[in-house]
Formats: sequence, structure tokens, C-alpha cells
Amino acid sequence: MKEIENLTQILSKLVSKVSGLKAVDFEVIIKEINNDLASNFDFTLENIISSDKSIILEKIENRDIVNIELLTNLLSGIIDKIKELKKESDYNIDELSKKAIILIEYIDAETKTFSMDRMDLKKKLQGR
Repeated sequence: MKEIENLTQILSKLVSKVSGLKAVDFEVIIKEINNDLASNFDFTLENIISSDKSIILEKIENRDIVNIELLTNLLSGIIDKIKELKKESDYNIDELSKKAIILIEYIDAETKTFSMDRMDLKKKLQGR
């Protein structure tokens, strides 16, 4: 239980950092995100982009749904910032969007509950 709470705090902190991200801090914050993802999820943004659906699902299997939702929000926030800052980036936002959609579909299947927020986020990600 403590591990879930710690991961929730880490992801919440990262989502918050991305929302206030400025162009000058982009590389530093992305590096921090990659380090935290590597140590807590055993993958980085690069791994997420390059992995197929089965690998993504394997990595999140047995994870708390709240943390998977936070991870989805983190990916969406990164995509938004790349677009907002018109940042030339090594991160393919189309692929990041596809992976975030995979996470949303996983959450929908696992929880079997309808969420307007998830539906809206999925539509936003599909519209990229």
C-alpha cells in the first residue's frame, strides 16, 4: 500500500511539473520524468514510444488504476507542452498519443466504469 501511495505522489508531482513547464526547463524536466519512470515503472518516454501495445500492457499490469490514470495524464501533459511550446522534440507526439489511448482503454476495461474525463481525454488524443 505504501508503494502505491509513493508512486501516486511521484506521478502527481510530475504531472504538476509538466503543467508549469517552461521552454527553458523542458530538457531538465523531461530527464527527471524519464528517471522517475525508469525507477518506478521500468520504462522511459522513449520506451513507451517504441514499445508495442503488448509491452505497454505488460508494464502496467498489476499497477494501481489511479497511478495508470496519472501516467496517462502525464503523457497527455507532455504532449500538450510540446505543442504549446512548439518545442522541437525527440518525442513523437503521435506515438505518445497512441500509447496514452492504450492506457485509457486498459483503465476502461479494468474498471468497467464510464468516465467523461477519460472519454474526453481519449477524444482529444485521437484528434492530434
